[in-house]
Amino acid sequence: MVFLHVEPSRLWLFALLFFFRLELFEAKDRVASAESATTVKKAISPRRVQTEEEETDSLPSDIQIRDAVGVSLPITLEVIPGWEIFLGFSDAQKLIKGRMTLNTVYPPEALNFVSNPELVVDVENFATGEKHMMGTVNLWDKNSRKEKISASKVYVGDFSQSLSEFDMSCYPFDYKTVYFPISIQQPADAVFQLQLVCAGGGGQKVVDHDFPNKTACEWPAMGSYVGFSWDKFECVQPKDWLVECRMKGIRQSNSLITAYLWPSIVYSLMGFLAFGLDVKMAMPRIAITMLALVSLTNLRNQVLTLVPSSGDPSWMEEYFLIAVTFMFLNLVGHTTSFYLESLGKIQMQKMANKVNLWGMLSIFCLVISARLHVRQCELVSEVESGASVAATSIAVVVVFGFLAWYYRYGFKELCHKIKDLPEHGITALNLDRQSDGPMTV
Repeated sequence: MVFLHVEPSRLWLFALLFFFRLELFEAKDRVASAESATTVKKAISPRRVQTEEEETDSLPSDIQIRDAVGVSLPITLEVIPGWEIFLGFSDAQKLIKGRMTLNTVYPPEALNFVSNPELVVDVENFATGEKHMMGTVNLWDKNSRKEKISASKVYVGDFSQSLSEFDMSCYPFDYKTVYFPISIQQPADAVFQLQLVCAGGGGQKVVDHDFPNKTACEWPAMGSYVGFSWDKFECVQPKDWLVECRMKGIRQSNSLITAYLWPSIVYSLMGFLAFGLDVKMAMPRIAITMLALVSLTNLRNQVLTLVPSSGDPSWMEEYFLIAVTFMFLNLVGHTTSFYLESLGKIQMQKMANKVNLWGMLSIFCLVISARLHVRQCELVSEVESGASVAATSIAVVVVFGFLAWYYRYGFKELCHKIKDLPEHGITALNLDRQSDGPMTV
């Protein structure tokens, strides 16, 4: 045997180098995680994800904005956004439909650079629909004692939310925050800057938690529309060329529960209650289970049209997948019961019936409750979901404990068969055509 001799001083040196490299790698990981979190937090509009270093000039190096005599740059464009009407909401397409107005107020000198200054201000995520230009109105500013011009645009159509966070994990017990980034189109941002104004419709200034030193406004709650209960319409100006507006809506899940969840619960109970029929009624038992399986599959297909096709599955999708799986297990349970009946194993057949009825039903409720609890949905009480998991867990233990005692003779025989499996192989599971021991009704 060969032993390597290493001096203690070198051992300490190797150990220090190893821990230094380990700490260096962990520091790099922490920095990468922080940068990733910052990018996710800022990923609201396509232009906002750019850092200050990545922002480049919007004009070629040999071209510059024409100067105007007596005009100081940048020129301030006052914007007053407003959301008026809800027309629809689509989770699958990640968009909200409605009518939004954008009023722009600018000084007459802005016409020296752009024929229509209101056109350089736009809602970035307006996808499809109609954009109407309203007439201009001449105003008088009492503070600056200067003339100003007001022009409004009306957007009617779809506003895409594909660039914002769209978490569907707790669907239908979730909420959605929709965003409306308003910015100056390049290269006009070299001449103009935005100023958010809290006016019209009960607007007032507030303090935004993300940008406490920036201008922020809010308008009264919008009410309940398109399946959501909407909160206040809020806007904040994080940069000179950008105003971001948002609304938070809590989903009204009652309609989805009555349309999809409640019928699915009924179909699932039908599949389990088929085990209550006599084993000789093979056709009705299989027919009821197949009807429940087909009905659940149809409901699941309808739900899939309501949610995005990409991303992690929602709780409702997972629920239907679990329900369909248990209906398949019910078919396996029917087959087992018919096989035991054909062999004359009456008690084992009755035990299999009760296990599939009460035992699998309690496991089904436990799995559904547990999958909702682990998602930690904000709109679902963690105490209530935890209590549901605890109650269904106790039910599973009680049901299987009672069935093991009630059908103890059949259970003992099955345990002996499983115990002999390593010694005799698969032949140990062969059941002779004979009656059971003491039978329990």
